[in-house]
Amino acid sequence: MPDLTNRRKTSMADIAKAADVSEATVDRVLNGRGGVSREKERRVLEWARKLKIDRALDAVSVRWLRIAILLQQPVAPYYVYLKQGFEIAQKAFEAQRVICAVTYFDNLEPARVVETISRATQKADALIIVAYEHPDITAALRQVSRAMPVVTLASDLPGTGRLAYVGIDNRGAGRVAGELMGRFLGDAGGKVLVMTGMHDFLGHEERESGFRSVLRRRFPNCDIVETVESREQSAVTESLTRDAFRRYPDLRGIYNISVGDEGVGAALQALDRVRSTVFVGHELNDISRRLLIEGTLDAVLDQNPAAEAMRSIEIILRHYHRDPGVALPQQIPVTVLLRENLPLSD
Repeated sequence: MPDLTNRRKTSMADIAKAADVSEATVDRVLNGRGGVSREKERRVLEWARKLKIDRALDAVSVRWLRIAILLQQPVAPYYVYLKQGFEIAQKAFEAQRVICAVTYFDNLEPARVVETISRATQKADALIIVAYEHPDITAALRQVSRAMPVVTLASDLPGTGRLAYVGIDNRGAGRVAGELMGRFLGDAGGKVLVMTGMHDFLGHEERESGFRSVLRRRFPNCDIVETVESREQSAVTESLTRDAFRRYPDLRGIYNISVGDEGVGAALQALDRVRSTVFVGHELNDISRRLLIEGTLDAVLDQNPAAEAMRSIEIILRHYHRDPGVALPQQIPVTVLLRENLPLSD
């Protein structure tokens, strides 16, 4: 190795040659842009100090943490707000040197989900993921969790070795929905439809289980006639609702566990079934707010996607012994919203 220490000023090219990396890699490390493997980062910083580069290296002595975040496409409002939450977290935790690298699943087929997990975690220090239960996905996450902390978001995957789950108590939320449905329908009860996103999402399964348990025990005159699956596609909920009324003309209640309140609402309005149908859904957004105000939607169970994003980043920072400067609630609360207690919109 040539003696470079006698030069008046060390260049990035000198460090790149000594550390056996590209100049672009040196630039990313010294300017804190992330996206570099731990080993390469270590070599760059080591040679930068040895060669006495004219730069305040103490500013980059704490390595950037690159957090891979895997979400569904931000089409449904929940995922839009979750994406915004991670953008807020990126700014809020800038001093802790965090990079929130969001990747979206092209589709939810297991093989594509596994491929996306593998690709997104290649240069990551941690993983935050919203995913459903499938043997291949569970196996992939179990392998990832051996190398880095994994946080499951919104729907838990307890068999993966994950560090933590961030989200609401989904079974508890389903129980609240059951209580609301039973009370709104009254002593007469009636036929009720459950509309889920995907049965393989543990969170959706827990919501349905809680809902069913309350109706079965406390409101036996409420009869859950069927559970239909939207596959997390908002565009199909209107046709699912119309089909349900064809099969059950005396349907009196709909519990929508997942996305697509607008489709359910459109069907109820077109069929003139708004006043005769109790409709309970999840997530406050512009669509559900409008449906509540119109009286189409009777109640919304809301969580706080931005708080979920912040909480998941906080957990990873504490895992790496970095003080996030905040202490968010351990459990994300569920809020019941009716037309009369809607918070002011921005």
